Amino acid sequence: MGHFFHDSLLLTRWRSVIQAMIMFLLCTGMGNFSGKAQCPANLDFETGTFAGWTCYTGTVSAAGGTNTITLSPVPGPISDRHEMLSALPGNGNDPYGGFPMNCPNGSGYSIKIGNNTGGHEAEGVSYVFTIPATANKFSLIYYYAVVFQDPGHQDHEQPRLQIEIKNITDNSAIDCSTFIFIANPSIPGFFLSTSPGSNIPVWCKNWSANTINLDGNAGKTIRIFFKTADCTYIDHFGYAYIDLNTECNSTFVGATFCPGDTAIDVAAPFGYQKYTWYNNTFTQVLGNQQILHISPPPPSGTTVSVKLDPFNGYGCPDTLTSELLSTLTVSAFAGRDTSICTNVPLRLGAPPVPGLVYKWSPAVGLSNPDISNPLVTLTAPARYILTVSSPGGGCISRDTIDIGTAYLNDSLQLIGSN
Repeated sequence: MGHFFHDSLLLTRWRSVIQAMIMFLLCTGMGNFSGKAQCPANLDFETGTFAGWTCYTGTVSAAGGTNTITLSPVPGPISDRHEMLSALPGNGNDPYGGFPMNCPNGSGYSIKIGNNTGGHEAEGVSYVFTIPATANKFSLIYYYAVVFQDPGHQDHEQPRLQIEIKNITDNSAIDCSTFIFIANPSIPGFFLSTSPGSNIPVWCKNWSANTINLDGNAGKTIRIFFKTADCTYIDHFGYAYIDLNTECNSTFVGATFCPGDTAIDVAAPFGYQKYTWYNNTFTQVLGNQQILHISPPPPSGTTVSVKLDPFNGYGCPDTLTSELLSTLTVSAFAGRDTSICTNVPLRLGAPPVPGLVYKWSPAVGLSNPDISNPLVTLTAPARYILTVSSPGGGCISRDTIDIGTAYLNDSLQLIGSN
């Protein structure tokens, strides 16, 4: 009988432990939904790891007017040189630039490479993938923010962020998508830090987007490589924040629209200095901004073209053409019904689809009711409704999520001998 009592007591204790573990997983957001990426697996870091990426460390040097970054692969991310950043709970603001360390594009994860210690260090991350054989139009959007100390050296000696895109299949660089960023006030977005920490200026650039155009490379294996480097001497640092979009295609945002739209906004790729939009015969200029506003929408099947002029040294001129089709469909996803612990944030929805409009109701408890995937913090159960539409007001779709709350009692009681 004594053995039976002892076994029953152990079973009761283990049952309590398992229940507590289940509640802990709920409290830490185990039930969060992550939208399915359309790009190669984890190209967007949305697993919260560097899976699929190769990390590098090394040094930078200069000779004969040339900057040389020498890198070697390492087994995994190195602390303080390859850092994973999570939007939940968030990493705060950059101490020099004051902008968010987490990418503001709605993604769950982004990365930081490099640090503020100098020492002519260099870091890198690379990803190799093959474009589907049927995808003759393929592009991806990356987001970046940089912090460069500016000791006033020559350009080839300054801290930098370097983006290299290479066609591995043909062993050729894709020059128009390969950039080197140094502190350059002529590029919009660079500003001087008001908290440089010393008498040496620090140039910062808030989160910006750029497009890598890989059209015409169907079936090719591509390597994307981000590198950061300090100055080529000892004391001055440079580092960067990086994220990539969850979708990879060459369709203009807004090129598909809803039959009920009153207007459409067609967006060309990011990162160019000048945009010139034309009608299908190139006889009429339609606009000179990245986004072309058309009201009312044209007949489905209308084509428009945009001439892209890059900043000097940051790409190649290009002209892109897109057919405007009234074939857009919208499907709202608020998330799966779940339960959370009180006062523990939960991310709702899914990563955003560019060009759609999001609205949550009610707004109470949400970090931002006007994005696709806000954080919610509750003290009582709640129901939220997500409404998604096209910018022109058509294709309205709604979805509802019910969220329960639970309070986990963290007191312990000792049963038996200690």
